[in-house]
Amino acid sequence: MHTLIAVSTMLQRTNKLVLTLVASLCINLVAITSVMAQDEPGRYRPQGREFARQIGNHFDEALYEVRTYDPQPDVPEFAAATIFYPLTLSFAAPMGAVVMMPGYTGVQEAYDWWGPTLASLGIAVMIIDTNTPTDTFQPRRAAHIAAVEFLRGVNTDSDSPLAGKLDLNKLAIMGHSLAGGASLVAAEELGSGIKAVVPLLPYCCELGESFEGDYSGLDVPTLIIASAVDTVAAPEQHARALFDSIADSTPKAYVEFKEGTHTMTTNGGSDLQAQAHFVFAWLRSAMSGEPKFAAAFEGDGGSYADRLSRFD
Repeated sequence: MHTLIAVSTMLQRTNKLVLTLVASLCINLVAITSVMAQDEPGRYRPQGREFARQIGNHFDEALYEVRTYDPQPDVPEFAAATIFYPLTLSFAAPMGAVVMMPGYTGVQEAYDWWGPTLASLGIAVMIIDTNTPTDTFQPRRAAHIAAVEFLRGVNTDSDSPLAGKLDLNKLAIMGHSLAGGASLVAAEELGSGIKAVVPLLPYCCELGESFEGDYSGLDVPTLIIASAVDTVAAPEQHARALFDSIADSTPKAYVEFKEGTHTMTTNGGSDLQAQAHFVFAWLRSAMSGEPKFAAAFEGDGGSYADRLSRFD
């Protein structure tokens, strides 16, 4: 009997020890998870995830988990890159991708809300840093072109998590301000190598110059986002002038917001969800040809009409 009592007591103590160790492990895991979660906002931008949820509901699109990949570009045209990509099944169809370039004096961290927003909706986003934040118009044109080629290399790199997962027939470029203006020149050169170009509050040309060019030869589907009260790149001299120079035979759209500074497309800017709504719809329309995305550019802007001053 005494032996049974001793064994019972020993088992009780062992169980308590196990429970204590498990509790301690759980507490440590929670602490580790908490630390990791604190690191996420700078890379993952929870607001981007929420924007994607709203857009996905509108278009009846699936939402994906997002991962990031930091390739090490060894190219002369740009300095660094971060790729946000949707986590898809191994047998899923390859995904489309867009290159995003910051504006004059900008860096990729100021635009990283675009990453989780579009990647959550199935489009990989590579945000790059120019060689210097003050790179001028022509270096940005060259960086756009080099970034598209770099993405092609990422798709064939066996060490890349995106190896074989990019659809090289569904690539696009996007840029803000000076990079937005330069994206049009790059798009002319890239031609059928890309499916779409999206200048965001574009600055037309080299700093201080006036637009005297002509994009009538551009045939890449073009979406231009602008603000009516932009004091850095006033629409009539920049965004609208660029849009009007593109031939009517080229698929194009012009979305001008009533309000918003020149930096409205950066983290913490205004009407971010509305901007993402139109950009996503344009990219998917160009990449897939599905009518539901093209329909976003019919009428007066839908639920965002009251925020727009022009919608063509």
